[in-house]
Amino acid sequence: MKKKNSAEQNAGRRERETGNNGTRRRGDKLIDSIYSAALEIIRNEGYGNLTFLRISRLARTGRTVLYRRWAAPLDLIREIMRYRSEQALGGDLGDVLKNTGSLRGDFLYLLELYQKIYLSVGPEIMNAMLFEMSQNNMRIPVIKSEIGFRNVEIMEKLIKFAKERGEKIKPLSEKTLRLPFELIRMNFLWDRKALNKAAQEQLVDEILLPVFLEKTVTKEK
Repeated sequence: MKKKNSAEQNAGRRERETGNNGTRRRGDKLIDSIYSAALEIIRNEGYGNLTFLRISRLARTGRTVLYRRWAAPLDLIREIMRYRSEQALGGDLGDVLKNTGSLRGDFLYLLELYQKIYLSVGPEIMNAMLFEMSQNNMRIPVIKSEIGFRNVEIMEKLIKFAKERGEKIKPLSEKTLRLPFELIRMNFLWDRKALNKAAQEQLVDEILLPVFLEKTVTKEK
C-alpha cells in the first residue's frame, strides 16, 4: 500500500475541516456548527451517545479540530452553557447583578436571571451538565469547587449590597452562601423546568430570607 506523503495528509485534513463549498471554516461559523451538532445528538440520541466522533461527522469537521479545543465532551458542554448564558444575560452573571433596594428584591432578580439562563441554555444542556455532576468522574470535584467558588463570589456581592443598605445579615458560612444555587439546581434536576413567579417568591420568602436575615425584634411598649 502506498504511504501518503505529508502533502496528501494535509490535504485530507483540510478537506475534513471545510464545508460543502470547499472553503475552510474558521471562527464562529465552525464553532456554531459544532455546538449545533452536539445539541442535535443530545436531543435525538441522548447525552450518553455524545462523542467527538459523532459530533465531527455531523458538523463535517475532523475530530482533531475538537480535541485541539476541548479535552472531552464535558468541556464542550460547559462552553456551550457559558456561551448561551452570556448571550442571554448580555454578560457574565456576576457583572449584570444590580442593587434592587432590598435583599428580597436582589434574590428575586437573581432567580429571574437564572430563569433566563435556563431558558437560553435549554433543558438538554442543563440536564446533561447536571447528569455529569452526579457521575463518579475524577474531574467533577474540581468543577464543583470552581462552580461553588463562583457562587460564593456572587452571593458575597449581594450580601455587600444588603449591608450597605443597613440590612442585618446573619453570620454566614460558605455552605450557606451556596444555598440559593443548590436549591435552584435541585429544582432543575427534579422538576426539569424553570420556577414560575409564585414559586420564586415562595423560595425567597420562606427559605432564603429567614436563613440570611436577622429577625427584627420589636420592643414592647
